Amino acid sequence: MPFPEWFGSGQNEAEFLRRVLDHVSDCLVAVDTNGRVVLINAPYCRLLGGPQEDFIGRHITDVVSPKTRLHHVARGDLSVTMMPLEVRGHQLLARQVPVYQDERIIGAVGLALFSNMAALKKAVAVVGDQGRAIHSPPTPWTARYGLDDILGRGARMEAVRAAIEQAAPLSLPVLVQGETGSGKELAANAIHALSPRARRPFVWVNCASIPESLIDAELFGYEGGAFTGARTRGKPGKFELASGGTLFLDEIGDMPLSLQASLLRAVQNQEIVRVGGVSPIPIDTRVVCATHRDLQERVDAGQFRADLYYRLNVLGVHMPALRERDDLEWLAEQLLERIALREGLPGRRVPPSVRARWLAFDWPGNVRQLEAALLRFLLSGEAGLPDEPAAKPPHAIAGRHGTPRATTLQSHLDRERDACIRQTLAETGGDKDEAARRLGISRATLYRELRRSPALF
Repeated sequence: MPFPEWFGSGQNEAEFLRRVLDHVSDCLVAVDTNGRVVLINAPYCRLLGGPQEDFIGRHITDVVSPKTRLHHVARGDLSVTMMPLEVRGHQLLARQVPVYQDERIIGAVGLALFSNMAALKKAVAVVGDQGRAIHSPPTPWTARYGLDDILGRGARMEAVRAAIEQAAPLSLPVLVQGETGSGKELAANAIHALSPRARRPFVWVNCASIPESLIDAELFGYEGGAFTGARTRGKPGKFELASGGTLFLDEIGDMPLSLQASLLRAVQNQEIVRVGGVSPIPIDTRVVCATHRDLQERVDAGQFRADLYYRLNVLGVHMPALRERDDLEWLAEQLLERIALREGLPGRRVPPSVRARWLAFDWPGNVRQLEAALLRFLLSGEAGLPDEPAAKPPHAIAGRHGTPRATTLQSHLDRERDACIRQTLAETGGDKDEAARRLGISRATLYRELRRSPALF
């Protein structure tokens, strides 16, 4: 059985690898950049009904299915794909990935992750039935994400995971801080999903979206007839609905100062009093909060109670901004695959020019902005990513007789500075640390300049 040189040229090595792949239970096939089969393991041959010699050297569309995209992946037209595939009457879920050598694509590998989709659907149904029979009645208040949904690698993201795993088993309050779009909601969901309260309610409240006049009743509930328009029988608040589980207070930094004392009592004493009520109601509610604001600054400004801040900030999780992370390229590839699979879109290979712009871009909207940009990229190609703005008219003002007046010295200096920064970022491939070093400025100063001037993108 022939092996391409990227599997090694030694006869013993090739024989060992062949035996290993033949003992893998899943179906595996590899193609070169022309889409010709160079490797196929025994399970796949059994599925196809022939010996390996019948398939080696043939085009993958003739061997597996005309609908396979493996040859497109091998050419670099598509990135990693996941797709259902019918092969000889069998339903497969195929994962197709490119193979690299020295940053050059030399082929692709297809792996059937599950060879019996009917059995998979049946197993999922059985597990679902057992779960409904064993656990408490279903509730709309459930965590939607777990720790595996927080994508990232490197020291900063490992610290995030460690903080979540440390906080999850406890019942103490947790404060999740980070910029907008950095993944605070994911962290809050993961804390609940890993906790002993995981099968109990996870109730979410956005403190910034509720009018100040209603947030008291929203959190603590109200008794019948407590105010005009109130239900006759009253209504439980989010603290009661979350009892036994977790209450996630998003944008806690926007909580009105007038309600913070009531919130402190609820968290500290584990009891609430409904609006219009007189008797305290005991609760067992863990509180997880999130904010993009600096709460210490708000405390210093008299906009947030210090005692509430200290009570909520017992355990902390900091979600780093995307510009602070060193895994942008890896994260983008992972998100591209997930988005393509979720939306049923063909994958795309990311060209080096786009990667350079990723690295040079500041991503003020963080991961959320990156996801939106990647979706546009999948739909429309390279133009979907942050790019330099369309050409603008010169910075000149027509005078009385139509003669342009010279721009101010400051605007001229600004343009020269922007051009210098843009050129340096291009020369360093988007490496902001190296760009700052070459420019003779600090990294913080470079970030300020990037935020100041949209023309840099």
